[in-house]
Amino acid sequence: MVASLACLIQCLERTISPDRKILAEAQLVLEQCAQENVGQFISNMSIVLADSKNSPVARQAAGLQLKNCLTVRNVSLKEEYQRRWLSLPLKTRKAIRERLISALGTENVYPSCAAQCLAYTGAAELLSSETQTSSDTTSLGELLSVLASLIIGQTASEHCKEAALEALDYVCQEVNPNVLSNYYTSILTPVLNCMMDKKTAERIRLAAARALLSSLECIHPQFETEGGRNIIMQVTCDATQSQIAKESVISFEILVKIALFYYQHLLNYMDQAVVPITLNAIVSTDSNVSLQGIEFWSSVAEIELNLASGVYDPTFVVPESHQYTEKALPKLVPILMEALVAWQDLPNDMDDLEDWSPFKGAFSCLTYLAQCCTNTIDLYIMPEVNNRIKHSDWRQRHAALWAVNAIIEEMGSERVYDKLLPLMAQIWELTNDRNSAKVRYGSHVVMSRIFELCPALIPKALRPLINGLLEHLDDNKEQIAAAACRSLASLVKVVYKLALEQKKGENPITFSLSRYYKTITEKLLRCGEMSCEHLQFAAYQALADILLSSPNDCYSIVKSTIQILLRKLQNLEDRTGEQDFTCGALSRSLARLDLDENVVQLRHEFMSSLLSALEAGVVKEEIFLATSSAISLLGPTQLKAHLPSLITYFKLAVGLPDVLPLIIGLIGDLFRVLGTESLPYLDYFWTTIFDLLNQKDLDTKLCSDCTATLMDMANSVGGLHFQPYIARTLKQLQYIANTTVKNHTDHEEIQENMLKLYTVLFSYTCVDREFGQPEKNLEPEYSSRFKLMQECLKSVSKFMGDIINDETSDMVIIAGGILVGIVIARLGATKTYKYFESNLDARWLLNTALRRADTFEFNSYECQQICKSALSELEGFKNVK
Repeated sequence: MVASLACLIQCLERTISPDRKILAEAQLVLEQCAQENVGQFISNMSIVLADSKNSPVARQAAGLQLKNCLTVRNVSLKEEYQRRWLSLPLKTRKAIRERLISALGTENVYPSCAAQCLAYTGAAELLSSETQTSSDTTSLGELLSVLASLIIGQTASEHCKEAALEALDYVCQEVNPNVLSNYYTSILTPVLNCMMDKKTAERIRLAAARALLSSLECIHPQFETEGGRNIIMQVTCDATQSQIAKESVISFEILVKIALFYYQHLLNYMDQAVVPITLNAIVSTDSNVSLQGIEFWSSVAEIELNLASGVYDPTFVVPESHQYTEKALPKLVPILMEALVAWQDLPNDMDDLEDWSPFKGAFSCLTYLAQCCTNTIDLYIMPEVNNRIKHSDWRQRHAALWAVNAIIEEMGSERVYDKLLPLMAQIWELTNDRNSAKVRYGSHVVMSRIFELCPALIPKALRPLINGLLEHLDDNKEQIAAAACRSLASLVKVVYKLALEQKKGENPITFSLSRYYKTITEKLLRCGEMSCEHLQFAAYQALADILLSSPNDCYSIVKSTIQILLRKLQNLEDRTGEQDFTCGALSRSLARLDLDENVVQLRHEFMSSLLSALEAGVVKEEIFLATSSAISLLGPTQLKAHLPSLITYFKLAVGLPDVLPLIIGLIGDLFRVLGTESLPYLDYFWTTIFDLLNQKDLDTKLCSDCTATLMDMANSVGGLHFQPYIARTLKQLQYIANTTVKNHTDHEEIQENMLKLYTVLFSYTCVDREFGQPEKNLEPEYSSRFKLMQECLKSVSKFMGDIINDETSDMVIIAGGILVGIVIARLGATKTYKYFESNLDARWLLNTALRRADTFEFNSYECQQICKSALSELEGFKNVK
């Protein structure tokens, strides 16, 4: 279908029609034109956008159509769109860019579509090292020069200058900063000129400030010289004092980002400029300015915490910590305390505690300071707390409680005991504060933390404490009743833990709360029946915690409570919040019951109730998670009774148009529990998952869960039974590898799952060094396996080379390190090097995995054993990079 320009303009104008039929017809025509000849369509949209004689509606619609042809949120698709742009003739691309430049400042909308599209085309021109040519980088330089001349020149209108700065801003967001650093002067010169010139119009100053904010990562050469640093710091610090509130806020954002990127260069500016500017910002009456002042110190504290804990990669230059936060504590803590006091509204308005405000920012900052300055923070906080906790103003009492909450975890039990023992009576008294619901809530939060972190402060007289907590479950503010639920659960868990330690790991016969146990569970059950879902959730969470923390003399209460919960679940209407919370409590607490005939029956009843909900069409995460727990609780033998229903449901669920990732996860759970008894279902579900993985534009989470379930299948049935599926699984992994994006948060899980699946496939195909003979001498069975092993290792080697570097997430690095370690253990260093030499530095990966595994206790031991053994194997193998 070839549509004339006039026809296209008419369709664009109809995209805002209130008549749905006209709107649909217009959109259909536009979509057909784009599909038929996307290059011509892009060119036509740029013509419409650039012509100021066209109506504002048509131009805006053309800009949106153009933008949608150039970029998309999906990262994999975005690259496809960029390659499509590069496939257009160079002459066409230049003509489109010239039209976009001519459109700057002529639109009636913000943000400028022309500015955004210029950035998208600039990013596409520099898609990858394969597509980069000298003409690509030259075109980027030409674009930046044109934008700079528009901004600095005298002929362009204010609107044009603003739009050019917008374009600069978007270019900095879209284009790789390492590429842009070659043009940093073309970016900085126009931006700084606009910010330094006091006569510049407000709108231009704001656009310039935004462009500077976006450009900070790519202008690092400017920070390498003292003169360059001085200019930027002077301009930024001056702009923070602007009378234009928006400019001041953006300038503080710049200061925060400078701290993140250029911490090592701040020393000469802190005392004279940055410290007084940021402290004054915190006490500003403008909440946005105050938040940015707080954010600066939170960022600095986080940086210095990371420097102290050694999380930075030592293979790179790591800046020396200047301990700015430690030096600032005497001035910073009192100002943050005042922020906790000042930024509070009504004493009983609990909802505003959910909003991000200077109050929450100050609390967060104090938490960072406590982590960063563990040994000294209480020296400045506790005097403030002592002065405020008995104050007549509820705001002061509230601030004191949250200050304690911010630092208590970092103080250590001995210091907590010494500092808070004199205040315990006052903190408990504040749980009954009649003047402020916020104070009552804050005191419960602190009491819960005290129970967890310093059990020695739990009063010896438990009856008043228990009675008080039970009474607070009836507070007319549901948030406080929910906090009391959590306090009660914390108390029971801690007392149970102490009793468990005394029995050296054996379940205690009794504990000091046994006499109150029945009353507590009954009260929590009643709380779970309240209409407020927030309170229901807290009550059922607390109930599950308490049922799991039960000595032997409370076992009958645990069992009867679980039976009550099961009856509730069977009688509750579908789609209620209480149904979800009851499922969650049951899935956790059923594990507490000893395995006898009655308990097995309870587990069967639980699974039957869940299946009823699933078959009734209930689609809720809580139900799926509870089903996962029920599958594990029943085990392979007892699960057989429910297999026909489960298999029927799964087959129906995976056949729906929008398959839920949790369904795929449940199939993996089923295979994992059944083990080799899952063989009758392997072919059907393996094929189903393959069909899903071959769908175009598959959701990243669904793709990740499909990969994980393939791993569960392979592990469950074993290498012999999975052998017929290995070749196609390897090809599928190669296909997925081409769609994942390096160092992208959304793709970390799928990359980790892929590496784990590769590890399983390698173990099933490995013909290791024990054979000690060349391939030609191998028996046919081993020869076939050997070829699969080669394909597996070549594929995973390329995959790891594509996704792994120093910025890769910890879990991907650890999974990669374990895989390489296992390969070295099976094949030896020499053969492993043959497969990985061109793509990967095995020694670097193993060392990095070792270092990062220290922060992940659940697999730290496995990773350390495998990687250390592999590194020992590499010792003396001098050829490894």
